[in-house]
Amino acid sequence: MIMNGIAESGLTLDKGPQALLNAVGQDPTGPLTVGIAGPGGHGKTALIAELVRIHQRAGITVRAGAPEPGEPVDPDTLVLVDDAHLLDEARIAVLLRLVATRRHRLVVAHRPWPRSAALSELVDSLRRDGQAVLLTPFTREQTAAYVAATPELVRHGDLVDFVHAQTCGVPRDVERLVRGLAGAETPTGTVVAPPRSAVGEFAADLDVQSSAVRRLLLAVAAGGLLPVSMLGTLLGREPAAVDELIAATRAAGLLGADGRLAPIVRRAVTTLSPTTDRTAIWRRLTELQLARGGAVLPLVRSLLAVGALGDCPAPTLAAAAGEALADEPAFAAELFAAATAAGRPASAEQALAAALIVERPEA
Repeated sequence: MIMNGIAESGLTLDKGPQALLNAVGQDPTGPLTVGIAGPGGHGKTALIAELVRIHQRAGITVRAGAPEPGEPVDPDTLVLVDDAHLLDEARIAVLLRLVATRRHRLVVAHRPWPRSAALSELVDSLRRDGQAVLLTPFTREQTAAYVAATPELVRHGDLVDFVHAQTCGVPRDVERLVRGLAGAETPTGTVVAPPRSAVGEFAADLDVQSSAVRRLLLAVAAGGLLPVSMLGTLLGREPAAVDELIAATRAAGLLGADGRLAPIVRRAVTTLSPTTDRTAIWRRLTELQLARGGAVLPLVRSLLAVGALGDCPAPTLAAAAGEALADEPAFAAELFAAATAAGRPASAEQALAAALIVERPEA
């Protein structure tokens, strides 16, 4: 009966979480000491909800949250703790003692950051005396399974590829995008951009972040992979503090392990951030990139995409035009014209761009 309930839950799970649910479903009263780790949006809440459902259907009491110091805990009760990374040392010490007794059934879920020394000790203890479950992004096959479970959507490969590419497989983002597509007027047509409803769901995630994290997100949204030294200058922080911001942003499930934003997150950061903040960060970023001799064309493209090209300094526009000249003379001419309008004198390169357009009108 419980196993059938697991199959009916509709969860899309990797082998580790699925094995955990299978084992608990087969023996809900058996020994259980588990640490669940994963960034925000990777399925901790859904997995925890399923564990609660299995135990409650088996008549087992579930205690949510870490006990107070000195509070008695019934060994027959499942102690289930979410967001353990937010606990103070006193609560973590209680959980450590519960693990040490080997008598209590305990599930602890946490993000990879913040990671205090006490939490590290607890995580190691859970792994040593029980098992560790790491939640990761969906594979393409898992994304396909999630899409296939949504009856409002036509199940075709292009749609799966679109969803997986836009979200990089982050389960929360897959869910949001699929829900938005299912509610779209033409869910069977070719999709070229996420629905506004799906992008808008990221507003709450962005609102709870610190101003420093939001500025970091804007920088990455414009510039892709940026050196820590450059981010430090942009954000006014030492390298160690920048590393901490990156860790916080990854733990929130907004920044990938490769330091990039998933396309749907990048769109959300770009469109949902205040215009003044976005313009200030991106303008300063172009200036820093120009000063260090780095490529500025990708940054200028980002400004153009949101209609903020007019806020780009003339020297940056001219430099970006020079970078685009060989392969995209028409775009280069557009950027040279914008630089001229911003006060930079016309140059020989600008005339060359016009000549190349005549020679290669298709460019």
